[in-house]
Amino acid sequence: MKKKVLLSTLAMAAFMSAMPSVNAVAADDSKASAVYDFSGFNDVNLINLFYQVSQDGRKYPTEAEFAAAGIQQSDIAFIRSHVRNKGIIDRSGRLIKGTYEKRNLWMNIPMDVGRDGEVGHPNGRFASDVYSMWNYTNIFGSWNHGFFSAPAAWTDAAHKNGSDIYSGIKFFDTTGGRPDGAGSWIQYCTEKDANGNFKYVDAIINCLMYFGFDGINYNWEDSGYNKTDIVNFHRALWKKAAENGFDNYHSGIYTSQNSISSAMQAKWLLGDKEGRTHDLMLNYSSGDFSYQLSSSAKVAIDATGSTDGIYAGMWFVTMNRGWNRLNADDYSKRMNICLWGEHAQSRIWSYNVGADAYEQQANYQYMLERLMSGGNRNPLDRPAISNIGNNWEVAEGSKEKPLQNYAGLATWIPERSSIFGNLPFATNFSLGNGDRYAYKGKKTSGTWYNMATQDVVPTYRWLVVKPGTQTVSTDVDATFTYADQYIGGTSLLLTGKATAAGTDVVLYKTDLNVSAGNPFAKIAVKSGKEGTNASSLYVIVQKADGSWVEAPVGNVTGANWQEVKVALNGVSKSDVIKHIGLRVKGSDNAYKMYVGKLEINDDVKATPAAIKNLTVEVKEETKTSLTAKVFWGVDAKAQKRAAWDLVYNDEANIDHFEVLYKNGENGKVSEVGRTTTWATLVNDIQLGATDEPYIGVRSVSTDLKTYSSVEWVKVTRGDIASLPEYSKDLYDTSQLDKYADGVETAQKTRFVTDVTTAGATGNLNYHGGTAIADGTNYSHPEGHVLKVKQGEEVKLTIKCNVSSDGLRYCFVGGWLDFNCDNRFGPNDINVDKEQGERLFRFGEARHSGGYPEIETGKTYSFTVPTNAKPGKSRLRVVFSDLWFEGAFLPAGYTSKGFTIDFDVEIYGDNPGREPAADIHDQGVADEPENLTGGVVDAINSASQGVSKVEAADGKFNFQNVEKAWVYDASGVLVKYLVNPTSFDAQQLASGVYLVKMQNGNIIRSQKLVK
Repeated sequence: MKKKVLLSTLAMAAFMSAMPSVNAVAADDSKASAVYDFSGFNDVNLINLFYQVSQDGRKYPTEAEFAAAGIQQSDIAFIRSHVRNKGIIDRSGRLIKGTYEKRNLWMNIPMDVGRDGEVGHPNGRFASDVYSMWNYTNIFGSWNHGFFSAPAAWTDAAHKNGSDIYSGIKFFDTTGGRPDGAGSWIQYCTEKDANGNFKYVDAIINCLMYFGFDGINYNWEDSGYNKTDIVNFHRALWKKAAENGFDNYHSGIYTSQNSISSAMQAKWLLGDKEGRTHDLMLNYSSGDFSYQLSSSAKVAIDATGSTDGIYAGMWFVTMNRGWNRLNADDYSKRMNICLWGEHAQSRIWSYNVGADAYEQQANYQYMLERLMSGGNRNPLDRPAISNIGNNWEVAEGSKEKPLQNYAGLATWIPERSSIFGNLPFATNFSLGNGDRYAYKGKKTSGTWYNMATQDVVPTYRWLVVKPGTQTVSTDVDATFTYADQYIGGTSLLLTGKATAAGTDVVLYKTDLNVSAGNPFAKIAVKSGKEGTNASSLYVIVQKADGSWVEAPVGNVTGANWQEVKVALNGVSKSDVIKHIGLRVKGSDNAYKMYVGKLEINDDVKATPAAIKNLTVEVKEETKTSLTAKVFWGVDAKAQKRAAWDLVYNDEANIDHFEVLYKNGENGKVSEVGRTTTWATLVNDIQLGATDEPYIGVRSVSTDLKTYSSVEWVKVTRGDIASLPEYSKDLYDTSQLDKYADGVETAQKTRFVTDVTTAGATGNLNYHGGTAIADGTNYSHPEGHVLKVKQGEEVKLTIKCNVSSDGLRYCFVGGWLDFNCDNRFGPNDINVDKEQGERLFRFGEARHSGGYPEIETGKTYSFTVPTNAKPGKSRLRVVFSDLWFEGAFLPAGYTSKGFTIDFDVEIYGDNPGREPAADIHDQGVADEPENLTGGVVDAINSASQGVSKVEAADGKFNFQNVEKAWVYDASGVLVKYLVNPTSFDAQQLASGVYLVKMQNGNIIRSQKLVK
């Protein structure tokens, strides 16, 4: 595995303890995982901290108090959400009239893959979970994070769509509590002060309100939830939240009970007319919906007056469940629904497959859409309700699609929309990730993931109808795509046929006031066709009287992205817009159009608050690259939560923030990201050795046309001569997902020992492979080269380590880059019916006993295509656990698997196949408009120098440091220092220490060995 220097935080401290160098050395892919330090966000520690300050009459700790507890502002910024939950439009006008208006959905699932730590936070990993069905989700469970540690990026995404989100979950099993602090949490629930009041009620509510979360979530399987003090404590939390105006507070619980049958049980788990206890998910009826839904609903109504807080729980390990029970009678129809599973990744993500990361991402959105809107991905065209045939998995090559026959949760749950108030409204159809970041169609940075960039999702996925009707049309298909993008990483793709009668794609349900006059639409489109062609596209809006106004986009000139502004004639001041969509109307049987922006606006004006205290923490630096963690403040006062110092973006007239980069004070400015959080990761900036990097942030007004000045920070470079060379493999990373369950065993037992070939011009003869020391389960043996000729038949034999938990329990596949484009093509055949780049595939999901022959040696045969491109290439063999196929990809993160690469040389006289044409707009992106702002560099000037620390004579000696944090190898904060010049390290045990240092607006980290 190639290495590079990583100036890491304590997430890498344990790994660094084995390293003798001054700076930490880590694998390329560890860069994002070393960005964050969430060790201080232990729930008990936080509650103690908030309790102590509450004794002084304060709602939250000071920055110094957080720092002393090992909690830094750079990490708080990634936990704290500043997006207010706006709420939703009244659902009386719901699309499917037969649904119960107040019926809600609780998605009790994890976010992204893994547990706690940086999971779900901004990173450079494109192939990640971007959940996007908030339009049917009332509460999101945050099941893979502990209390008070869920990412602000996900909170922002939920709140934009009017969904509530838990701060994390606490697990109690049938023995009374797992070793994750659950037992001690009971103490915090029951302890009282001298006056007999529960001590920690204020602290918990204050903590939630400070960070912007909506509540706490329990898996509480034992019977302790019914103890008097436990019940009364949680009722006190609801009461305190109400006193503070915390109107969307929740505490969720699910137990071993699948029904409630008495008023007493209702009080324990749900509440009564005197107050709430929890939101209750009925659970564990063999994983299926309970047969007692109707009777439980009656008990809930008798106890609380409604079914608002009670949910019918279902473990969606399978979708062949008792769906007919949900509408059995009038009482069961009022029961809310909760889908749950699993601990480290959602079942939707687990079952998702694809031949490569792009196909996997597309399939994930299809799965979400069939789950919610039904098997036809149109809520007006749903399959009939059936308890069987709702399959997550289908055979490879099958014409059937996963969940193709499922009726969809829209059958029972009314759609939700948070798009109301005054104009404007805008979307770039961003899902929150991409293999590139594009600004107006042109690439400005590489792979990224940030759920805070996700736009408000379409209300209907996808409501495709004949114009002005609710009659389903199949002429046009709508989907999110990663193939091209205008701003961000995704766009909307419309395909099918344009007819004279037209087809409507109704995207958003709204209740938007035209408050300032002169309404207009802006839309960015791309057809990919040269010359001037009709777009056959119209922006459509529906007014309160039911009439539709269409505005023609007109002709599209050229194959690149084009942004068009059109007047909304027929819409005027004081009108109310009820729906927004697109109409395809013309004459084209092969219609294809990308849409990368849709904005509805008027003459409204608002001034956004300015950026302040922009700070850059250098996370990785080489001679020619830089990765930085960036966070900032806003010059505005909190209003709704003034006592908690939580400024909502809308209180500061801010819609979002643009993250900017330039080389030199007068360099060309690029937008490299945008977010609604007050922090982000600027990942893998490519530099020249003499470049002067500047990172800037500005706020964008809620009017979407006014900007703050840019706050810039000049990032003084480290000593270039001593920095390592930038080293990044030409091929995308494939390695072990370190968050998969059982990963520690896989790192010891799952590896390839022997690889040989026969029939090649130059055969492989690799033996003696062992477990990979750095834990990545990736190997690229040097000096072993496969040499092949066009048309050559090759036999590849692979032998793996013999183990009771070895690679025999994995899928295995091989890929060879036949067009030398540094990428493994996904398919067995491409569009030209040529052999693709996947050589073989072996294994069936959850095959009993695994495949022992993988350990004794299994041979796979392939033929080198006659048009394989001569040159240097790569062979890749990937193993990934048989339990789910979703991680079985040529690039990405395997589940308990192993990847081995070999260099390849291809020979031959035939012309070689060429890579597919790059359809993206080429060239340098435009500068963002209306740029103003100065440079914050006085405290980061070269004369002041870069922060440094050296160990000598038992002391840590500092240069250019205002604040320092010293951590031991286990990640425990051992010392917090202010304006240090030296620190007597004699008190420290021998070992490895990580020192984080701040000087002005720049933070750096360094490892020391005592």
